[in-house]
Amino acid sequence: MNWINQETLVTDTLEPSSYPCFSTPGQMGRDLYDLGMRAFSLSNNHTYDQGARGIADTLAYWNGMPEDVTFSGLYNEEMENEGVVLRQQDGITFAFLSYTEYTNGIPTPSSAEAHVIYTGETERIQSQVELAAELSDFVIVSCHWGVEDSHQITDGQRQLAQQLADWGADLIIGTHPHVIQDAQWLTAQDGRQAFVAYSLGNSLSAQARPDEMVGLILTVKFEKTLRPDGSQTLGMSEPKLVPLVNHYDAGFSNIRLYLLEDYPEDLARQHGIRANYPEFDRTYIQNLLTENVQEEFLQAA
Repeated sequence: MNWINQETLVTDTLEPSSYPCFSTPGQMGRDLYDLGMRAFSLSNNHTYDQGARGIADTLAYWNGMPEDVTFSGLYNEEMENEGVVLRQQDGITFAFLSYTEYTNGIPTPSSAEAHVIYTGETERIQSQVELAAELSDFVIVSCHWGVEDSHQITDGQRQLAQQLADWGADLIIGTHPHVIQDAQWLTAQDGRQAFVAYSLGNSLSAQARPDEMVGLILTVKFEKTLRPDGSQTLGMSEPKLVPLVNHYDAGFSNIRLYLLEDYPEDLARQHGIRANYPEFDRTYIQNLLTENVQEEFLQAA
């Protein structure tokens, strides 16, 4: 089951729009679906970019996708199960929740039919996560948090991650900084082990700094074992962070993604970013990874 943070509104109705208030053509979502993406997080600092209409149109878009698409991060008071999104996969029930620390100073539109939940709304978050833990085998929480272009994990990120684990989260996926940050196992109050990846960095982007060209794909194994007596055991194991490179030619043209293991040195030396950052190459990427991600979680390339 493939999850992704969709950073921009996606619709078939709004005009495409670039920085600072984004709107993305609907074909993007269909392409992601064709690539195998099935779970989409919509809560981030650009969720309110197009006001109430943007929220309505993007909800209509995602509700119109095939039934096996799951999305989270936009909430209203009429939602079933307090907005906890459930999905069955291979006999396992997953719960999805998404929160954001910022909306770039844009307040919730007064006429919006749904809204984000901010990471500071801890009572609401605790209620949702505890309910999600009751309804599912595994709780997956997306947090759009931290400081842009910083590899340093803030005290606020660490504190909320531990709280989420204590309340019932099993996997916490961090986004927003646009650069990679470390990951760790957390021990919850009930003794469970939860895993947090503080920032996966960028996937596809047209940003302009070398560290923004390197992202991570998180892979995790979930297991559910049913016994003849009706009891069960649940396990989450083998988290790995797989390095990803966002490559483009001169002038931000022909943007494409490579696994680092498939990214040759001669191509790295042709990256469009080298016009301003000639030090960018595979050695730069490898040093960036080893300086910021624990070796036990990093897949070698």
